[in-house]
Amino acid sequence: MLLRDWLIENNLTYTAAATRFGCSRPAVYYYAIGRMRPGAQICANIMRETGGEVTADDHQIAFMQAQQ
Repeated sequence: MLLRDWLIENNLTYTAAATRFGCSRPAVYYYAIGRMRPGAQICANIMRETGGEVTADDHQIAFMQAQQ
């Protein structure tokens, strides 16, 4: 599942997600729109906090979609 979809489904703001993931609000925004991909530690945090619903592959898909 893409991060942007997970945030909407779980009714989380970028700020609330940033607190859960251990990163900044702008970083969550950039990850959600596919402008940036998280590093290994933040990616692991996101996978843990989303119960495995958002994976490293999902970040790559979002990044590739944003490039089109």
